[in-house]
Formats: sequence, C-alpha cells, structure tokens
Amino acid sequence: MSPEGRLAQAAYAEEPVEAEMIQGLLEGAGIPSILQSAGLNSGRLITGGARPGYAHGPQRVMVYEERVEEARAIVAKALADNEGEAWPETANARHLEEARGRRRGYGRAGAFARIYLWAFVFFALTFGIFVLLRGG
Repeated sequence: MSPEGRLAQAAYAEEPVEAEMIQGLLEGAGIPSILQSAGLNSGRLITGGARPGYAHGPQRVMVYEERVEEARAIVAKALADNEGEAWPETANARHLEEARGRRRGYGRAGAFARIYLWAFVFFALTFGIFVLLRGG
C-alpha cells in the first residue's frame, strides 16, 4: 500500500488469526489491506510490544477509504454465509454434565509442593547413583 492514500477500518477482529482470514478474503477480492493492532494489552507488553510482523490481541483490518464500503460488504457477505452452518455436536456432549472426574484439591501450594518433592526425589536418586559409581 502506498503512503499517499488514507486508510479506514473495514473490519475488527478479536484474534489475529481471524484478522488474517479477513485480510486473505479481501486480497482474494483484489482489495489491498493491512492489519493494525487495536490497542496495547498485557500480551504485547510481555512479548516485545509492537514488533513488526508480530500480531497479538485485537486487530483492525484497514483498507483505502475509497474501497472501505466494498470491503465491508465482502466481509458482511462472508459472515452471513457462515451463519447458517450448524456446528456438529461434540461427542458425548449430553453426558458431560453427568461426568464426575477425579478432582484433586491440591491448590497452588500443593502443586508447588509436589514439584519440589519430585525434584528432591530426582536429585536424591542422582546423588545416590553418583556415590555408588564413584565409590566402586
């Protein structure tokens, strides 16, 4: 896209993958577009901010102002075509409410205690093997 044209938002997507799908749909129709991050969130702060080529969080799909109505119509048509599709029922979905799994109520402290216990066991065994091999 050339820097001379003004851009307008044609679509908004909560996920980067959804934004890329919309961008591909528009490119297939001959409408050039770019993705623009829609705000700053914790994921962007942790993973390096606004690095080029790295999408995280909500995205705006931007097109030239003169083609924004055409782009919005294409996106609306694609969304309307997908509304009629029924999702298949998850296997055994009716029985999920009745399912009773074995729940462990360790909590966060218990989880850390188990990790430390297994690490201690591992290092104790390693030390024992080292002593046996070195002593013989």
